[in-house]
Amino acid sequence: MILESILHEDSPVPSKIMKDLIAGGTFLESIAKVPYHWESFADQARAQQGYSSETREVVAQAFERQNPDLSPSEESSLLAFRDGALTITTGHQLMVCGGTVFFEAKVLGAVALARAAKKELGQDVVPVFWMASEDHDFEEIASFRIGEHQFTWKQPDAKGPVGYLPTQDLADQLSSWLEQVPLNDTQRKLVQPRLQAYKQGKNLAEATRQWVRQWAEGLGLLVIDGQDLALKGQAAPLWTAEMNGQYSKLIQEQTDAIVAQGYKAQVFPREINLFDLRDGNRKRFEQPDPECPYFYISPNALMRPLYQEWLLPNLAYVGGGGELAYWLQLGSAFEESGRPMPVLYLRNNIIIQDSKLTKDLKKLGISLPELLATNGEELKGELLGKSTVLQAEGESLQAPLIEVIDQWNASLLERYPELQQHASALKVKMEKLAQRTSEIRYRTQKRRHEELMRSVDRAMHAVYPGDVFWERRASYVDFVGILGQDPRDTMVENMSTIKAGTIVIQPDF
Repeated sequence: MILESILHEDSPVPSKIMKDLIAGGTFLESIAKVPYHWESFADQARAQQGYSSETREVVAQAFERQNPDLSPSEESSLLAFRDGALTITTGHQLMVCGGTVFFEAKVLGAVALARAAKKELGQDVVPVFWMASEDHDFEEIASFRIGEHQFTWKQPDAKGPVGYLPTQDLADQLSSWLEQVPLNDTQRKLVQPRLQAYKQGKNLAEATRQWVRQWAEGLGLLVIDGQDLALKGQAAPLWTAEMNGQYSKLIQEQTDAIVAQGYKAQVFPREINLFDLRDGNRKRFEQPDPECPYFYISPNALMRPLYQEWLLPNLAYVGGGGELAYWLQLGSAFEESGRPMPVLYLRNNIIIQDSKLTKDLKKLGISLPELLATNGEELKGELLGKSTVLQAEGESLQAPLIEVIDQWNASLLERYPELQQHASALKVKMEKLAQRTSEIRYRTQKRRHEELMRSVDRAMHAVYPGDVFWERRASYVDFVGILGQDPRDTMVENMSTIKAGTIVIQPDF
């Protein structure tokens, strides 16, 4: 297995706001630290010196309570946390079987970055996975794919936080579906513990915690669920302040400032960025309710980062571009909370460059970064020389025609000078006819180069199956199936760098 990295700075994959965050020197640096410098991590470590020992013990007890039968690596991480370790956190929705490959990639990225930060800063750093168990978007978490086969958990009555949902029915549906899907031994080894977790767990949160811990065993990862009475009690001042509009006003002002700089707001702020979990549902607070018990309050996407950082002594949060974009809406809110915003570390992207894609890239004479920077039609046009060879050819073919038209118009206007408008219109018509001829020649060239065009189509489909980037469609089950092994440890070793990017994996067979 060969791993290469296209740094985010050199890749067309990140959005403009993420490119500016990474580069530094823009308006965004007034909100968040530039992520890809160890100086930012050292500054963050100093900012976390005020982290409460009381909060640390509450969180440590939550780790113990939520994760019975700790493995040796988990015990070591928890001991380090109790002794003052800082954390690097990532999180995700409770996707069925992880959903897409970047679920696991985020976990591995947090583990790798924690190891690198520990070495660089000379102090213990523990990786943490934050479970978004109070998310209520069931449709977003219910599906995953293996190859061309898609599984969707059917749960017509699903409502409220997805972490509450019982998983026995999921286990039955998934088990029946897996019988119809061809799997190799590596894929079965990966899937079976996840299926078993759905059979044994009383709900989706418990089952997800079980299989994530099993898969990450030995990495020192600590899994935590914010859906916890003690943790919510510790963060009760946040809920009270937000009920009074203290944070929502600041979030809106920060969002307006970001939009004024030409960026788009990732999440729409509300007057109260909290949900009510009473009655087993998850409803927005439309007006303040100071009588609502803290354990029935759930943060929305904009308040969840504040809740997380209230509890954890984070150096960095490892997230995708969409996630980090809404963290940037919280700069003023973090200042108000008295807790430092973590370094916003744009996660690694993942893509597999198999032998077929490698062959097509060679045939096209381009690299993978060049493929990522274009689209299919642009690439076809470039390869056919639409903008150069065809243009030169067109000028050559059109020259005699234009010359004749000019001669015709000169003779016409010599005899009928009042027909100047007619002569000009005639020339425009002939130029348009020549342009249509150019388009016909372009289509003819495409037919002459059908195999080259098929290579373009195959390469684009390999990188953007279903018109989405590979890692947003493929699952980790796909990933290990292609490689014939789980590259977990190798990925961690190769992601242990301050500079993230698109990791290109080439199977060595």
